[in-house]
Amino acid sequence: MRFAANGPNIPDELLVARDEGRVVFFCGAGVSRAKARLKDFIGLARSVADKLSISADKPARQLINAIETIAPIAGVGSLISADRVFGLIERDFLSRDIYRAIAESLKPEGAPDLTAHRLLLDLARGPDGTIRLITTNFDLLFEDCDLTIPVSKHPRLPDPLRSQDFGGIIHLHGHVTTDYSDAAGDGLIISSAEFGRAYADRLG
Repeated sequence: MRFAANGPNIPDELLVARDEGRVVFFCGAGVSRAKARLKDFIGLARSVADKLSISADKPARQLINAIETIAPIAGVGSLISADRVFGLIERDFLSRDIYRAIAESLKPEGAPDLTAHRLLLDLARGPDGTIRLITTNFDLLFEDCDLTIPVSKHPRLPDPLRSQDFGGIIHLHGHVTTDYSDAAGDGLIISSAEFGRAYADRLG
């Protein structure tokens, strides 16, 4: 089924599963870019590099420039993953300084347009009224739509396969504090090595 003339063809099976509460929405940076105009992952990396005054001769800065000069391949995306940039930044800076730079870089200017976030929260609401949504975003724009929605973050995550345990928003990689000054709780998952450890811990 198509909801717009040029939109994707959504399988009927997926629509039925969503109506029955058997679909979990997994949302990345595109949601916060669409209307709220927050940075994508490479834009975030560049902002962090600027805030930390990383010089042009450092590998992290050189990698950022390389990512921005290599055209993405259709259906593949960038040939270099932006999380490698943060792996390089972690070699030279303390985690707390990186987290603060990330939080400050993501702080919305003025009142952001939350249309996309509200739409996804509506779609993620099951027949029992429970919202079940997973995001890799560090920002709190989903929470800004409804402060009553329960929130979980790494490393204390519910099992998405157990609907009785999972309700609300899962911040898979952590999230910032409400004033966008730092990381909340145990920090943020920002590099390839941390992704591996976090997912291994979750699956183990």
